[in-house]
Amino acid sequence: MGGTGGRDGGAAVRLRPGLRVARRGPCEVQVGVDPRWAVRVRGLSGAQADRLLADGGRSLDGGLPPPVLDRLDQAGLLRGPARRTRRAVPALQPEVVAHGLVRADGDGHAVLHRRAGATVRVEGLDAVGVTVARVLAASGVGRLRVVDESAVRAEDVGAGLADVGTPRAAALTAALARWAPRVRVVGADASDPPDVAVTVARDAVDPAQVLALAAADVPHLPVAVREADALVGPFTGGAVGIGAACLRCLDLHRAAADPAWPAVLAQLVARRRPPVAGPTAVLACVVGGLVAAEVLAHLDGDRPRTVGGQYVVPVPDAVPRLDRWPVHPDCGCTGLG
Repeated sequence: MGGTGGRDGGAAVRLRPGLRVARRGPCEVQVGVDPRWAVRVRGLSGAQADRLLADGGRSLDGGLPPPVLDRLDQAGLLRGPARRTRRAVPALQPEVVAHGLVRADGDGHAVLHRRAGATVRVEGLDAVGVTVARVLAASGVGRLRVVDESAVRAEDVGAGLADVGTPRAAALTAALARWAPRVRVVGADASDPPDVAVTVARDAVDPAQVLALAAADVPHLPVAVREADALVGPFTGGAVGIGAACLRCLDLHRAAADPAWPAVLAQLVARRRPPVAGPTAVLACVVGGLVAAEVLAHLDGDRPRTVGGQYVVPVPDAVPRLDRWPVHPDCGCTGLG
């Protein structure tokens, strides 16, 4: 966290919401559990230890010695008095608390405000795409565009879609109305560009789709669900990843190692193939969560980890490996920025 300047001219200060406090001994208290900011406070009187343990949003001034308050402030564990009361719906309170702890300014509400104004397009609504949309909705994203012309299959029911045979996009729209009714699901043909586009495809993402998004200057994240693993990234487009490898860079690198790759890729993206089994439940959960995390990192103003890189998530352990790729000298993306 780092110091936040929570102590301002003697104004009342409190512990940041969400911090756990535990007694380590008669005169010692631990504030926080996460090792990124947990602090052990020693040399307290019984009354001072009790005050920290029973904080509950009360002012700490006057109850703790200045050196203790200084240490808590330097660790970023204090916040000043709120200028106004802001409330999040209960379902989003975990986002406010967690991001309030990891942000330097302690303002988790600002994260939700930014997400609420964002639009994310999710194309490809297998179990991975459904998980992406569901996590984004649960994380406070305000508008979703869900795109998939295919029908719900029996295997999609486990991912949360109902009514086998109905269009996947319609089924997910109905499900989102139950899961997160505050989220607006907008039409796929809306004219305004989304803030981020996610493309989930079987075996390989069609380079033409990625090229169209790049031409529209839309930040995008390609996801390929293969036979028993999935590829996530690289995150490119717009101002994201200027000077970093894009999906075409990766295809050019693969073609250099395997001259037959372009022919294989063309067959993988062909739409005239018979249906194949979707991802396992574990793979869908892990990959969907990773994709949502990358999208949220961008919306929150951070740098996604897949800029210039690609997650490889294999079955059965589903432990992600992040591979880094250099820009290919023959790719047109080298002229950007």
